[in-house]
Amino acid sequence: MQLKLSHLAGRLSRHLPKHRMIRRDGLAARLFVPWGCHYVASDLQELEQGRREPELYQWLSGLPQSAVLFDVGTSYGQEAALASSLQDRDVTVVGFDCGLLHAHFCALNKRLNNDRFEFVFAAVGETSGMPVPITCNSDTHLPHLHRKNAPYSYEVPSLSLDDYAASRGLVPTHLKIDVDGAEFGVLKGAEKILENASLTDIFIEIDHENDGIFGFLEARGFSVSWRHDKPQNADVLFTR
Repeated sequence: MQLKLSHLAGRLSRHLPKHRMIRRDGLAARLFVPWGCHYVASDLQELEQGRREPELYQWLSGLPQSAVLFDVGTSYGQEAALASSLQDRDVTVVGFDCGLLHAHFCALNKRLNNDRFEFVFAAVGETSGMPVPITCNSDTHLPHLHRKNAPYSYEVPSLSLDDYAASRGLVPTHLKIDVDGAEFGVLKGAEKILENASLTDIFIEIDHENDGIFGFLEARGFSVSWRHDKPQNADVLFTR
């Protein structure tokens, strides 16, 4: 009976609307709305209502002509999809993430927006080619495995931004990093990019335990343009 009900629910859900056009600060993207994944729907609702990270979206909407954005920790690709809508400015966007569920949603959002941004499934860090263990929360209630959301783990190859940029012949002008505490690894794997004058802006969510990033970037010619403090971290824009 359980399998029959699941099959029926799956077939019925095929007829429900699953994407929505989101407009924000002059940006527009068609984003996948997964039934049964409440946190993505909540994020999209906050985004649509203008309550989600207003400084970030104002920054994205101001990307200049021919900008190249590397979006590290792109999650389900909401910022990559929106930033890549600036087609009149010839903006190039590459998103990176290592979350299995996020990757699935991001790939769908990429396709929904005519593949106008690139998506790389990898754990961005200091070096390339090493297996990185990832532990995620499934957002699925399986009491047999866990009292609430069942966690799971897997391995994914690491990738440094310097290696990716060299392999593609592509240098970012703008860098966004949102990796829940792994910021230093991303930056240490991007030393050549940080030295390149083409990179002008770095938007980064910094965990409070990684406050050393301020000195690290200041030593490489960047200064704080603005900072928004939150309970567990801070959103900071660095400019050269």
